[in-house]
Amino acid sequence: MASYDRLGGPRAWLVWILATLFVIAGFSFQTAYGVTSTKIADDLSLTLAQVGILGTTYTWAVAMLQLFSGSVLDRVGIRILAWVSLFSVVGGFAYANAGSFEVLILSNICIAVGHAFAFVGAGMVGGKWFGWGRFGFMFSLVQGVGAFGSFFNQNVTRYIVEDYGWSFSLNAIAFIILAISILMLFFVREPRLPDMEKPQWTGTKLLLRGVLKSLKHIVVRPHLWLNSVHGGMTFGVHLSVSLVWGPIFLAKTGMTVFEAVAISSFAFLGMLFGAPLWVWLSERVKRNRPLAAIPAVFHAALLAYVVLDPSIASKTTFFFIGLFSASTAMNYPIAGSLVPESLVGTSSAFVNTMQFFWTGVLMAAPGLALSGTGIWAILAGTTRIDPLAPTIADFQSAMMLLVYAVGIGVVAALLTKESFPSERNAEDRKEVTI
Repeated sequence: MASYDRLGGPRAWLVWILATLFVIAGFSFQTAYGVTSTKIADDLSLTLAQVGILGTTYTWAVAMLQLFSGSVLDRVGIRILAWVSLFSVVGGFAYANAGSFEVLILSNICIAVGHAFAFVGAGMVGGKWFGWGRFGFMFSLVQGVGAFGSFFNQNVTRYIVEDYGWSFSLNAIAFIILAISILMLFFVREPRLPDMEKPQWTGTKLLLRGVLKSLKHIVVRPHLWLNSVHGGMTFGVHLSVSLVWGPIFLAKTGMTVFEAVAISSFAFLGMLFGAPLWVWLSERVKRNRPLAAIPAVFHAALLAYVVLDPSIASKTTFFFIGLFSASTAMNYPIAGSLVPESLVGTSSAFVNTMQFFWTGVLMAAPGLALSGTGIWAILAGTTRIDPLAPTIADFQSAMMLLVYAVGIGVVAALLTKESFPSERNAEDRKEVTI
């Protein structure tokens, strides 16, 4: 008699925990960069331009690779997570022990290969091991726990770097990912279920052909594009504020860097609670669109309030900024509801690709506005500022670009069709021939 796995059972939680730990550990390289970048630049004599390029390299590499990771997962299964995690291990150790700018660039690209599969892969684990009806909620838990990991990493890394240096802290992260990789090699696999076909390797040529066909079915769906715009704006602003411009802006208002980073990190705690909350509420009211749009409205309003009146900035206000920015967790159940089950990985990866793409743009936008030239300065109204000595008012103008971005996300969410599974939108989930 065949032995089958129980969806939602102990084995399911073990596989989900390992996949989620891989997400947290992989993303810790990005959260650590905000703390280690200055010391890396000093030790390796990097210019400010090189510091910026290094930060963008990882974000954009993940974005490009994400576009294909979901389709690959749809075809070869979640077992691949254990193997791609080894890229993060190798890249992590190279990053921690780099002696030149070129090695830093290559190591970040290598780390990006692993992380490009991590987040969508953990979401796929939730769908496969807990049932596709729980896909959205389990994905939101990944995002929420990942946010807590970012909060923890951002604060703990500050102390480790101060006491032991950047190389030690990055080596520690690489060792942790190595341990997770070994555990995933032993435990992460497809669930054994009746009548379930096990993913089979069909060769590189057929894999690439199938990936491209899957993407073709995704990019022709306009509501997936609208959903991804909302996701890119809300997630991009969240990371831009919590990792880069929140600390810089608050320090400009007179806080110490230590205080500014501590306060900004509370946006991750808000994300921890908000991600599962909005998805849970959407399942209760059986509507997706309102839970994507309404929190984003409050996100834009509260962020604007803090930018225009920095005196209200506190751990509490940044917690609520993160809580409302967690409307980005809705993008995955929406994407999964607009496609057949066979394309869930591809559609989720498409969302994540656009999130990282816009994160790269929105992380750069305020700094480009403060340069006093170019399109971003025109949009922010900072074309006549002194770029060598920007005032608090100049910073406020530049930061308002992030508020406008969330506003664009609100409009995109309102234009996205209601996707909560029902008879009215059943045609979207009809299987296609790939």
